[in-house]
Amino acid sequence: MKPNFLEKIRGVKTARLESESLLLARAALNDRPVRFDDHERLLRLVRRNKALLRVSHLFSFPTEVLNAAKQDVKEALELYHRIGDALSDRGVSYISIKSFDSLPDIGHDVDLLVPARSDFVKAESLLLNDYKVRPSELTHCDKMVGKFSCFLPGYKLDFEIYPNISQLGEKYLDLSRVVNEKKATIIDGREAWFASLSDRILIRVIHGVFRHKSIKLSDILDFLKLLETASESELLEKVQEARICEAFLYYLACVDRFLAACGLENLSLKELKKNAKDRFGYDRLRFFENDRLILPYRIPTLAIIFLYLFKTGRDASAGRLRSSTKCFVAPPLLIIEFLVSAIRSGGRGGIW
Repeated sequence: MKPNFLEKIRGVKTARLESESLLLARAALNDRPVRFDDHERLLRLVRRNKALLRVSHLFSFPTEVLNAAKQDVKEALELYHRIGDALSDRGVSYISIKSFDSLPDIGHDVDLLVPARSDFVKAESLLLNDYKVRPSELTHCDKMVGKFSCFLPGYKLDFEIYPNISQLGEKYLDLSRVVNEKKATIIDGREAWFASLSDRILIRVIHGVFRHKSIKLSDILDFLKLLETASESELLEKVQEARICEAFLYYLACVDRFLAACGLENLSLKELKKNAKDRFGYDRLRFFENDRLILPYRIPTLAIIFLYLFKTGRDASAGRLRSSTKCFVAPPLLIIEFLVSAIRSGGRGGIW
């Protein structure tokens, strides 16, 4: 049976989409091949979930598709080192966020966090004046957070610098601390700068819930991998510092639901869930547990609204009035952005 229009644009959550998603999740999480009849749909699903190269040994994908993906990884690393070296020469403090957490897969862009205002100005000036980049069009929320996005001549991937880890400029982390605690990691024979393991987990949760409003298969795989060596006590302390206790509990529940649907149990995740519940209380969004498990998992709009309102109260009680106000106005702004995206897409996908 061919998928209908709404299934193609992923505008509805159907049993067929859930079945396909769980097939892919089982293959990736168990590292075992499964039978998938429609290879074109499988390829689209894998690409949406940023897991093409990680599951390539489990399925038969066209050689040219895999070669193109490997070229993107090569370009991303070249782009990171080229700009990163230039920023370091100018004394700019930065870290890579998320871009290389999913290796050997890469997304469609290279993201850097540059929290110091003076450093951000230097980085933007370098890109515009020295590299003659072509700035990308930004969404309303991107403009509010202060992101700069561009394309360098000769490169296909987008290059982005962020002054903040947020959706509208609300506060989560002490970004100066995040950058000061950065760790050097060797990738492809060269040094790259990342946040600490606990900060990388937290940044992934914040981006997934509050910024992208979805969880990809790559997010689940990366989360479990980072969790293996991260300090649990340090992570929970930073969750409390970020005032996202409800969002973190909800994220853990989503990951655990996918594992349970695949017949798997992760001891580190199970222990973290227990300790997080003991520290923060029960998951207040557990009534969303009957939602279909479709990858990428689109977090229900109502759940996002609740999570912003929870953070509104927590930020207000901590004296973060500016952040609290931004969280309070986030839900209507997100609905507006959703409607604008729907109109721009003309019903051809990319709505959600």
